[in-house]
Amino acid sequence: MVLSITSALALFALIALSTVVFFASKRFNVPYTVLLVFVGILLIPVVNLPYLKDIFGFLEHMVLTPELLFYIFLPVLLLESGFNMRIRKMMSSAWSISLLAFVSVLVSMFTIAGLLYFIMPYIGVNMPFMVALVFGAIISPTDPVAVLAIFKECGVPRRLSMVFEGESLLNDGTAMALFLIILSVATNGFHGTETILKGIEEFILMVVLGVAFGLFMAFVFSHAVKLTRSNDFVTVTLLLISAHIVFILTEVINESGLVHISPIIATAVTAVFLGNYSRDALAPNVDEYLHKLVEHMAFVVNSLVFLMAGLLFASSGVNFAELWLPIVVTVFVVAFARVVAVYFGLSPLSIFKVEDMPPSWKKLLSWGSLRGALSIIIVMLIPTDFTIEGWAQPYSIYEFLLALTIGCILTTLFIKAPLIGPLMRKLDIRESNPLKQAHEADLAVYCLLNECAQLQRYKTKGFLSPVKYDLLVSQLKTKLEDAENKRKELVSLHGIEVFKQSLHLAMIHVEMTSLKRLYINEEVSEKTFRKIYSKLSVYLDKIEEYKNPDLKIASHAERKSRLETFANIILQPLNLRKELTHQQQLEYYRAQMISARKALKAIAAMQTEHGSPVFLTEAYEDVMKHYRRYKDGSGSKADNLVAEFAEELEPYLTKLAHRSLAASGTRAMNYLNENGIVDEHTQHEIRHICAVKL
Repeated sequence: MVLSITSALALFALIALSTVVFFASKRFNVPYTVLLVFVGILLIPVVNLPYLKDIFGFLEHMVLTPELLFYIFLPVLLLESGFNMRIRKMMSSAWSISLLAFVSVLVSMFTIAGLLYFIMPYIGVNMPFMVALVFGAIISPTDPVAVLAIFKECGVPRRLSMVFEGESLLNDGTAMALFLIILSVATNGFHGTETILKGIEEFILMVVLGVAFGLFMAFVFSHAVKLTRSNDFVTVTLLLISAHIVFILTEVINESGLVHISPIIATAVTAVFLGNYSRDALAPNVDEYLHKLVEHMAFVVNSLVFLMAGLLFASSGVNFAELWLPIVVTVFVVAFARVVAVYFGLSPLSIFKVEDMPPSWKKLLSWGSLRGALSIIIVMLIPTDFTIEGWAQPYSIYEFLLALTIGCILTTLFIKAPLIGPLMRKLDIRESNPLKQAHEADLAVYCLLNECAQLQRYKTKGFLSPVKYDLLVSQLKTKLEDAENKRKELVSLHGIEVFKQSLHLAMIHVEMTSLKRLYINEEVSEKTFRKIYSKLSVYLDKIEEYKNPDLKIASHAERKSRLETFANIILQPLNLRKELTHQQQLEYYRAQMISARKALKAIAAMQTEHGSPVFLTEAYEDVMKHYRRYKDGSGSKADNLVAEFAEELEPYLTKLAHRSLAASGTRAMNYLNENGIVDEHTQHEIRHICAVKL
């Protein structure tokens, strides 16, 4: 697409329109992507109405092109999906995700191809098997955007949501690799066993090299982020462009002809790794900013893809009146193939009992297979003049496959998507997590007590009349009573242990935040930071996977520890298998002590801030006792090291004093900046005046 003034205006007009559609989707409780496509389809006939064409005709200048989709939009979607994918949680469903992403895609593709090849001649369309196979690769990958939005509203179990998201992330690369191989075979001809073996070899190489190249680029970007973490803007920029750099660089390598690497797999692997092992080292405010920025970029891109897909469908020139029967047949074939792919692909789970997958989940996986952005991208990569021996229809293969793809996408969006919620209610699929409920009840009590205290201050200052105060306080006390009753109900059903785990959850989050600050302030090395952070992450996963008061969920610990070891190989290739020095031991115990102390202080402040206790007394006393022992134990070990190796550790202790001074100065400067007392130039001058050397 050549960017002109009209196409640029159309681009930003569509972005503005997508925000209006987003508000409308919330107002009318309609899936956002469904409404986007619907609006996109209506745009073409609406803007061509008399008197409107001269005003809004410029919208037709913004069209989807393979280059725009492939090099600009797709990397953003991969970055958002991979960057926010929690790999430790994904590992708990690694088998089901892998089977769905690889085995089920192959089963779906061949099932669709076989059925269409045999059925289409009965309705007057002679469809060569290669054309059917190309379509099978196009339509097999699932799109999680609309599904996950509905899941969030309906409260689907997090593990099921993770399976959907993981499948959609990984099967993109599988489907694209299969499509490129099959298209190449269709173009160059089929030569029996030799072609099959060569195709298998190319597929394996594309996947393996994609993973390897993705890990290599993750290594490069991880170390670049480590070198630039003192400058937030540079770090955020590096992470934002990582997906496009990896994707385009992979395509450059592919064009050299030496090897063929899957750009989607390489980009997804890099995004997952950076999201899990590089963002940990970012300051909490920077991490939050980056998360929102990536999410917003994906929102804009998804909006444009689905809105412009509607424009594409409306202006495709496909004769749907002539092709309605092949489209209807294809829709039923694709739906049936998804059921076969899910049940066949997941059959090893039942046979070998490696993961528990409830039958209701399989039914939802079969139904909730919406098609979207990737299918649009893949079908547009087909050359418009593509043909094959045996094709004798009055329309081109590209037009035919585009019509089938459009039909399947519209069916999943307009029929399947709206019925996902009712199907979940019928199957009784919903989140039932006592720990989550306990944690929310605890935090709700704290927030309500804060609001009551704030009302009291307003009344004391005369900002509220007694009547209005009594009305608001009465409402807050009713909500507080509801939260307290919810806690009593949870205790009666699950025991006090669920609230102990809830408190552990809060304290580990405080510890992780404190540890990040120590690392950013250079009071701990990266190796020490990652060692403690990894341990806290495993504890966090164990608590979040709460299933019973005994917390018997050690089954995933070995896989996670191996995963962390592999990550450390990439992040710290020169620091493996070395015995810890006395300085590293002191760093480790001191960091544990400070993190635990911060957690104790934060939770104690919450408990006593408003007189009435926030957390249940038994749970609070038990967890605080445990943490005090943990803090004191780490502190004693640190003190013993300092006493025994004082001379050896003196340079490090001096550095700590220096860093402590710097942190204190930073806190003071932040306070001055937040209150508008200093500007950027003044900050620089004050830092220069206050700088000391030890």
